[in-house]
Amino acid sequence: MSYINNNPRATPDEIRVGEFLNNKAQAGELTGVIRVEGTAERLNIRSGDYRFFHPDATQTSADLMQPQTRRTRSLAQNIIEKDGQAEIVVVEIGIGDSALLEVDKVQRMAQGVINTPGHSIDRIIIIKDSQIIVDVLR
Repeated sequence: MSYINNNPRATPDEIRVGEFLNNKAQAGELTGVIRVEGTAERLNIRSGDYRFFHPDATQTSADLMQPQTRRTRSLAQNIIEKDGQAEIVVVEIGIGDSALLEVDKVQRMAQGVINTPGHSIDRIIIIKDSQIIVDVLR
């Protein structure tokens, strides 16, 4: 099934990353996810950019971040601030200084966020150069 975008105001980057994630899900390369769709924005409500559909017919919300910093502390805080907006945060690095981030540093940062109590983020997926380089779950 091809990518379905239900958000007429989605940015080209949101659509591109959504198509990428949906292709990975349908190829069985996105653990526990069978398809990804773009989510319509809701008036005055923070919501994710995507819905991840699972084999048991449940769905989770995911939101895209495209940081331009290489400061992992700042990145971690920005991910945690997605609390209440999405259970999954998809981080695409490679723009600006984020292109300088090393895989081991973002892996440690993502695991640190997942291990931090008091927020609703259950999964962090990090993409660089059209590859999933980190995928951590609570």
